[in-house]
Amino acid sequence: MPKSMTGFANSTLSTDSYEVEVRIKSLNGRGLDLSIKGSKDILFFVEKDIRNLTKKYLERGSIQVYIAIRHHQPKLLENIENLKIAVNSIYKMMKNLNIQLTDDKVYELAVSLSSEFEKNVIDEETKKNIIKAFQLALKQLVDERIKEGIKLVEDINSRLNKIEAFIEEIETKKDKLIERAKNKIKEKVKELLGENYSERAFIEATLLSEKMDITEELIRLKSHIQRFRELLNTEGSIGKKLDFLCQEMHREINTLGNKIPDFSNYTIEIKTEIEKIRQQVQNIE
Repeated sequence: MPKSMTGFANSTLSTDSYEVEVRIKSLNGRGLDLSIKGSKDILFFVEKDIRNLTKKYLERGSIQVYIAIRHHQPKLLENIENLKIAVNSIYKMMKNLNIQLTDDKVYELAVSLSSEFEKNVIDEETKKNIIKAFQLALKQLVDERIKEGIKLVEDINSRLNKIEAFIEEIETKKDKLIERAKNKIKEKVKELLGENYSERAFIEATLLSEKMDITEELIRLKSHIQRFRELLNTEGSIGKKLDFLCQEMHREINTLGNKIPDFSNYTIEIKTEIEKIRQQVQNIE
């Protein structure tokens, strides 16, 4: 079943120390455009995995991902050596700048620097938990896009049914309409040429019949509709193919309308339905 490109998903994963939150928003897109936001220290370790997973499950759409980690308690320094390095660095800076700081201030700055350093490193377990939370949200998003895709297919099929009904009416009426137009030509020729109208009227009527022949356009329209339904019953990325078929259907109904202007009511209705289908197709992956 085709998938919609729009959807939203949210997942959380909690441990004793922290909670991971992942939000994914999906919008229409010509290709697959992925934007990942969150703390840089997190993204540095997981961005590649997230991009690979996204490509595995999604083919098109503008995807916005947000990742956050919230610690239940303030994160303590894990490596006292980092604190020592920070203290020594601060004292060297004080000497170079010829400034004095109290021990309390030096310690405060050292803790801040050490915390920043350690914040930029996440362990393997944390990485796995982030990826797991992302996979949960991604699966939820795919399910959401499938549900939305079902609604799109139902709407498109109902509009294809309307177009087929209009085509049937056109097929029913076209011969009578063409015959009426031919008779008008014959009468006009007779009026202009008098008794010598017969051969000329036949030629003009024949030429008119050829110009008004819409058999090919009707065959192509029905063929496009059949192909449309076939694609709607397949999986994978079909949005671009459906968009192309909409263009082809629009071209055929334009030609048909030009050949027989008397069918303008039908052609307007069919064009309206094709445009509504095209709008829905923009949402299909």
